[in-house]
This record gives sequence, C-alpha cells and structure tokens, in this order.
Amino acid sequence: MVYVASSYYDRAGDLASKRRQPDLSRHLSAEARARLPNPIKSIWKVAQVKPGTINMGNGDPHHTMYPICEMNFVVPSIHEQDPVQAWRAGTGEQQIISSYRDEPCALSLRTAMAYGAGAGLKHVRDALAELNDRIHAPPKHTVSLSLGNADALTKCFRLLGDPGDSFLCEEFTFSAMTNAALPLGIDWVPIRMDKDGLIPSDMERILANWDEASQGKRPHVLYTIPCSQNPTGSTLSLERRRQIYQIARDWDVIILEDDPYFFLQYDLDIQQSTIERYGFTRAMAEVLPRSFLSMDYDGRVMRLDSFSKILAPGMRLGWVTSNEFFAEKLDMLTDSSSQHPHGLGQAFVAELLGSQGWGTDGFMKWVASLCREYERRRNLFMEVFEREVAGSGFASAEVPQSGMFVWIKINLDRHPRYKALEDTKLLGGPVSNTAELMDELFRKLLECGLVMMPASTFAIVDRSGCVQSDRHIADVRLLLLHLLRWTVACQLLPRHLCRDRRHDRERF
Repeated sequence: MVYVASSYYDRAGDLASKRRQPDLSRHLSAEARARLPNPIKSIWKVAQVKPGTINMGNGDPHHTMYPICEMNFVVPSIHEQDPVQAWRAGTGEQQIISSYRDEPCALSLRTAMAYGAGAGLKHVRDALAELNDRIHAPPKHTVSLSLGNADALTKCFRLLGDPGDSFLCEEFTFSAMTNAALPLGIDWVPIRMDKDGLIPSDMERILANWDEASQGKRPHVLYTIPCSQNPTGSTLSLERRRQIYQIARDWDVIILEDDPYFFLQYDLDIQQSTIERYGFTRAMAEVLPRSFLSMDYDGRVMRLDSFSKILAPGMRLGWVTSNEFFAEKLDMLTDSSSQHPHGLGQAFVAELLGSQGWGTDGFMKWVASLCREYERRRNLFMEVFEREVAGSGFASAEVPQSGMFVWIKINLDRHPRYKALEDTKLLGGPVSNTAELMDELFRKLLECGLVMMPASTFAIVDRSGCVQSDRHIADVRLLLLHLLRWTVACQLLPRHLCRDRRHDRERF
C-alpha cells in the first residue's frame, strides 16, 4: 500500500479531523465480504519484499524472452512557454523519453512487462501518490491503479452495492456508468440540480424522508461528478462541497468522486510569482477546486482520476484514491478479475513523471497550458453561440467553468408545433410533445453532419420508472471537442439566417 503524508491537518484547523476514523465496513457488499485474496498474488507480493528474490512459482516468462528491449516516447518539450500551443502548431521542440529492459530508467521493462499486482506497480503508484499529496493533501489515503474511471467505477459498484440497494446521483449523469450498476440490482435515486450542480438540500431531504419500511435500505453511496458534471457542465462550489460532505458524514454515506475533468479548469488566476518561487504544481494547487478527497478525514471518499482527458483516452489508465481498508478490498477484486493495468501505460507514466521526463512540475505545466487551450475553445464557442443563437431566443446556454461540455436549453415552447397539457393522473407533472420535437431536432442535425446528445440520454429514472419532469428533456449537451462545429448554431436558426462560417470553423 502507498501511504500519502498529509499537510491537511495543519491547514484545516478542525479538531474533528483528529477523531478516530469510523468503521466503514458496513458499506461493503456481500460479494466483497465473501471474496478471498488471490493466493498466487499474495505469494507474489511476499516475493517483492526482498530485492533479488528468485520467484519460481509465478509462471513469468524470462525477461530475455520479451521481444522488446526499448521503448521511446516522443513528447512535447515542457520547456516551451506554452507547450500545448507549440505542440499543436508544430513549432515547439520535442523530447524523447525512454524505457529500457537492460539499461537504467525510471521503470525497467523487466518489471513493467512482467506480471504484477492488481493495485499496479509501486513506482507508478508512488508517483501518483506524490501528485495527490501536492494537489489534494489527503489525510492517509492509498493509491491503486485502474484501467480508467469506467473500470474503477464498475468495481466500486461491486465493492459497495448489493441487490436492492439504492445509490444517490445527480438527476442527469453519465448513463453509461449508472447503467453498469443496474444488473447488480442497484437502484438510482436522482438528486435535483440547478445551474451550479447538485443541490445539497435535496440530498438532505431524500435521506431525511427515506422510509426503510417501504423503500428498503437508506442510500449509503453518492456517485457524483463534481467538476464539469457530465452532461450539464456544472462545477460544484466550495460551499456546496462542504455541505455535501457534511451531509455524507451525518448520514454515513460513501462518496464516489468521479473527477476526470478536475484538471481542465478555466479562468484560473495562476500567480506567476508562485510559479517562479515554488513551481507549477503549487501554483496550480492554489487555484484548482477543493476536492472531496481534500476534506476527507473520515475515509469515506473514493476518488477516481484519469489520464483520459489530459493525456489520451486510449491509454485506459487511471487511479483510485481511498482509505486503506477499501483499497485492499478493491485490489482483491482486481487481482481476481481484470488483473493489473497494462505495463506499457505504466512504463510511459513512470518515465513521463520521472526525473528524465516532465516530472510532476512539468506535468502540471502541461495541464496549465491545456487549460488555456480548452478555455480558448470554450470562449470561441460561446462567442459564436451568443452572436448567432442566443439573441434569437431559440436557445440559451450556461458558460462552463471547466471540462468539455456546454449545456444548452432549447426553448421548444416557441416552436409552432409545441403542445403542453396538464394530466394530474400521471406522475412527473407537465406532459408535452417535447420528446418528439427533440428527436426530430436530433435527426435533422445528424443529417447535417452534427452529433449532439439530448438530455433524455442522461436522465435518471427512479424506482417508479419516472423522471422528475419532462421539462429537462429540452436541454442538450454538446461537446467542446473536435466534434463541435459551426453547424450547431446554424441549424438552430431559421434557414434564411444561415451563412457560411468557414472563418469560425477554422478558429477551432
């Protein structure tokens, strides 16, 4: 296990943080309680204690038989003033970082290409634990590697959920993940949102009014995406995070903090004086949002980070930060299922964060540069949207503070074929032809070469089979990536207002 030293106690000044951690074992699923350690992996871990131990029992091919002895990665030079812009323009210098089988490097290919433990290789976990410590300063948490956040989340669901359990989540959320919990017999309880994200008072209301006699066990897990919430793009304020964490403490709720967009923040007031004196890592740590992990003196937060948005999604490599007890159970699940993350990705991360690569500070310089580039793209999109769409009254949008998503509300009540009627016999309030019109809009945009996601794709259905209202179906999530094109604004305008916008497209 990798223990992270923390400066949290010094900065928090909260006497409650010194209390003994609560017993969180009740949150484990029956599956997690029944699972035994993988005996082969247990022996493998013992063999790692003494360097040079000859392991005759693991079935490892001999390293001289690996048909690979060297890997070279060509990456941007981090010495550029704006490394992302220089890399995109092809004007910046390049840096080559290498992994070797038989020569010194951060992580030998002899180790990276061999069998390992489910938690990942210690060298990589240590590097990520150091990054965690400098950004979040969590009190005594443990790092385990994952195959990205999707892999980590599905395992967390198995770790914490039994058939018949209810988990909390935002009323709109990443349905690919919530769907993964349904075959496990887990039901979702949606929490109301506004433009600033999850509403703490509604979370409190749900927990306080829960009737276990008729509804089953009270929800004991909250799944949330606090930064650039998928799909709404909202980011929780510090005050809301504190309220949510306190509610979780009051009702003994585990928080699954799924935060792949944490490092993509906009409008950051990064102090040049801090960079010059202490480096990019400290300068970024001062302006990035406070995570739930940074507040977690109970050990009730399982935080999920990923390289997908800041390096490349095809890497399928991320990390889970949790208390030692949950980490051990998670590692036992991985040891008997997907096994350890791939060695190629671990070797790359080890070299990238190592002394011959970017290092932690260079990595954070890349992140800061990445934030500026996505902020530029956000600003351009909002400029075009405000100029060509918002003034027409057909749609409105919130300006995201982070991430890759813009939440657009289509004002369907202005459509000549829009119909609304009240039916008090049906749950969910107003009934209209919103779904029909949104489906028509989706198909017309698709015909024009544009894909966007209707809000109904992300709406959480409760046990009754209802969403809270169909008014939200008129909301639309759009990507701020290469899929974002000028046609999104053009197709929302009357045909006679559509004009050639090659200049706007080229600016993306």
